[in-house]
Amino acid sequence: MSDYRINFGKIIGPYDTNKLIDMLSIVNKDDELVITLDGSDGHQTEEVRRILEMNGFYVTQKGGHDDNKYHIHAKRR
Repeated sequence: MSDYRINFGKIIGPYDTNKLIDMLSIVNKDDELVITLDGSDGHQTEEVRRILEMNGFYVTQKGGHDDNKYHIHAKRR
């Protein structure tokens, strides 16, 4: 089992989504992927969530109260 992590800045662009899609190909069923986004721009989580779900991942989302970040946890179905 491995843990993979991706940190995105305030704006998620095509480079970021391509990076995410590339990462998905190496994440196995027993692995976990954690994606961290800036909490001030939480509406961008929908695009990330959509990509994950379209690629066969369960998604849970958590907002960080101390660090003003969103953390998306994903595991392959």
